[in-house]
Amino acid sequence: MKTLLFVFGTRPETIKMAPLILKAKQDSRFKVLVCSTGQHREMIKPLFDFFGITPDFDLDLMKPGQSLTDISMGVMTGVHRILQESKIDAVLIQGDTSSCFVGSLVSFYHRVPVMHIEAGLRSGDIYSPYPEEFNRKATGLVAHTHFAPTETAKENLLSEQYPDRDIFVTGNTGIDALFEVRRKLCEDVALKTQFDRDYSFLHTDKKLVLVTVHRRESFGLPMEEVMRGLMELSKQDDIELLIPLHMNPQVRKSAEKIFGAQAQWVDKGVPPRSGETKIWLCEPVDYVPFVYLMNRAHLIITDSGGVQEEAPSLGKPILVAREKTERPEAIAAGTSKLIPLEHKAFLNTALEVLRDPSIYRNMSEAKNPFGDGTSSEKILSLVAERI
Repeated sequence: MKTLLFVFGTRPETIKMAPLILKAKQDSRFKVLVCSTGQHREMIKPLFDFFGITPDFDLDLMKPGQSLTDISMGVMTGVHRILQESKIDAVLIQGDTSSCFVGSLVSFYHRVPVMHIEAGLRSGDIYSPYPEEFNRKATGLVAHTHFAPTETAKENLLSEQYPDRDIFVTGNTGIDALFEVRRKLCEDVALKTQFDRDYSFLHTDKKLVLVTVHRRESFGLPMEEVMRGLMELSKQDDIELLIPLHMNPQVRKSAEKIFGAQAQWVDKGVPPRSGETKIWLCEPVDYVPFVYLMNRAHLIITDSGGVQEEAPSLGKPILVAREKTERPEAIAAGTSKLIPLEHKAFLNTALEVLRDPSIYRNMSEAKNPFGDGTSSEKILSLVAERI
């Protein structure tokens, strides 16, 4: 039996690691240890509860105002201690966070094989997204095995001279998680009824545009331009927007500046004020209700990588509010397109998708290039072969 250590700390990592951890725990070939860095403690607790995962190690890194350097130092110290005290056969890390990069670096120092899930994504700009582009490239340097979600990701790695024998196209485990949540939403009537009640303020006669924006490289004027575009979009009679607002103070400062009194905050259990509201703001939404909202939305505007991957499996067109994306497969497949970070062009692009039935239909019916829900099984089979 081989011992696997999973290291992660953010909500996107948790979502994509969860199906793999669950299947590994059911596999007699593996002993599973889970290390949560605690970066998104409050956001990942509902995920641990939903999937039934209890971390074996909690680095408890969540502190107000911490920098990337603070996070990195905490991950380095915590993972070093675990590897000193436990016999680990492989460390599995995911994506492009500081937990991913620093966890892989410490594992390399300890000569423990690093297996990188969702390897090979590239934007071509070391500062966009920041610091993710650096993290995933640096992780690749020490990775023993690269699990690429798509052929494009594999080609990126091959172009950087990584050996073909160490690269495997597996699809994205985030799609595995999405399918599991969708299944539970279909089967658990009480759960769906609860979400219907929580979001009863949304109008059934309007098209819901679900929006998430949080990228560091968009802070300031680019994000304000996006929000000005959203303001203009909300003036359409048949449209309403729901924006789960990221906790970062810069995101909230921009929202307050641009939306002002035109947007209404939604508090659970508090009836919305009377009058016509077209822009709803709420606190960040847990993953399971977010899947519910994606399924309910007519269009999704986002700068999130995970949403770009997931929403096509629900038949939802995606407008990516970024200058570049490291997921060009979605653009090529037709499931998503870039939307300009200038409010007039932003509005025109959104209206083009919303008002042209053929464009909307082609985007919503395009095949998701990121996986079919079987990535976890493929990855575990390869892990067993390579350690």
